[in-house]
Amino acid sequence: MKAMTKQELADKAGISLQTLRRWCKPLNSQLTEMGVQRKTKLLPPKAVKLICEYFCIDVD
Repeated sequence: MKAMTKQELADKAGISLQTLRRWCKPLNSQLTEMGVQRKTKLLPPKAVKLICEYFCIDVD
């Protein structure tokens, strides 16, 4: 996994940025532990991996 913006990840999933934000609500505590805040635009690779595995998003 590589770092990517929330918008890039939403585009890969075929959803809007707002939908991605709603989807990530159950993961907020885990994302916060990784240093991802609500207004963070660039997601670190660990966060991208977590979100992709949780929602079965293929980013390759």
